[in-house]
Amino acid sequence: MNTIHLLSWFQAPLFALIFILILRSKFSINSWKYILRAFLFGMASVLFIFLLDLIAGAWGYDQLKNLKRSAFFSFVIIGFGSEFGKFLILRYIFLPLKSFKSPLDGVIYSIFISLGFATIALPLYTSGFFSREVEPLFIFTFPFANLLFSIIMGFFVGMGKMRKNRLIDSVTGLGSASFFHGFYFFTFLTSDKTILLVYGLGVFLIAVLLGAKSLNVKSREESNRE
Repeated sequence: MNTIHLLSWFQAPLFALIFILILRSKFSINSWKYILRAFLFGMASVLFIFLLDLIAGAWGYDQLKNLKRSAFFSFVIIGFGSEFGKFLILRYIFLPLKSFKSPLDGVIYSIFISLGFATIALPLYTSGFFSREVEPLFIFTFPFANLLFSIIMGFFVGMGKMRKNRLIDSVTGLGSASFFHGFYFFTFLTSDKTILLVYGLGVFLIAVLLGAKSLNVKSREESNRE
């Protein structure tokens, strides 16, 4: 561990502070306690991926001897393992709230859950608690990448609340976030920076489009009320 690793630990909390300032200036938040809870529950969600990584290590699934093992570890252990913990919190703790009404609410809660997750997960990665060592580029893109995954998941889970179609939309959100998270990790295993760049631009565009759509849905909803 070095100074760069220590500095990287403050990325996710800094992102959370920035989003709090944005919310204060752009939206009317009735209760900040739910935002704080989302962040804290997100920190706790690391336990799921930590336990799954321990099981993978005990059974030898972290021995990435071929492409199949690398793909399984990336998409199932890391991708699904990371996103499933976040999903359980978003789906079963925050979705039932009466104040949770639209995709934008899903995106907001999902962002803070994911940043809470990254706040704990990144120090675990850099301290060697997980099975794999990570490179500097991974360390400094991890919080932002998780932010993008959270927008994708939050949008679909929020759409499920609004459309009364929770199962399909929730599965879509979890599946999409898990796939993109797994692919993100897989690109570092293959050390192919070209694929990482193309992938990163694609996920960024998808997250921006879904984030913008969630704002439009919220605006239409408020207009209909008036």
